Amino acid sequence: MAQKNEFPMWSPHERAKHFKRYTGELPVELKDSETITVEDNRYALNGKLKWIETTSKEENDEQPLGGLLVPNTYVTIRTNSLKTFAVGDIIELPKSSPLGGLWIIQDGMTTDYTYTPKQVQTYQYLPLSSLG
Repeated sequence: MAQKNEFPMWSPHERAKHFKRYTGELPVELKDSETITVEDNRYALNGKLKWIETTSKEENDEQPLGGLLVPNTYVTIRTNSLKTFAVGDIIELPKSSPLGGLWIIQDGMTTDYTYTPKQVQTYQYLPLSSLG
């Protein structure tokens, strides 16, 4: 039986928006008719989530394909959301927070559980990379 209630979590931030990449293969229900386009890919709103940063913002240079170094920013957030996140999903953090803007989920997601006596999902940790 799937867990229905989120683990309690306090956050000082407004809720972030979770966007899933829109493809013809996966059924997507548009909520509030909100979509965004990033690098010619269309993303549909999949819901909102509570969040809090678990690591401080790190700025590093990376060389994506070969050529010039490109500055990029990384942070890891924690959420109590029961949504299924995937590498490549977009998280829009609210403009009112210091991390406001578009972020993409990277490899390294983890999920914590507690046992009471059933297994209950508590938090998911999402490593994010800035989209600019």
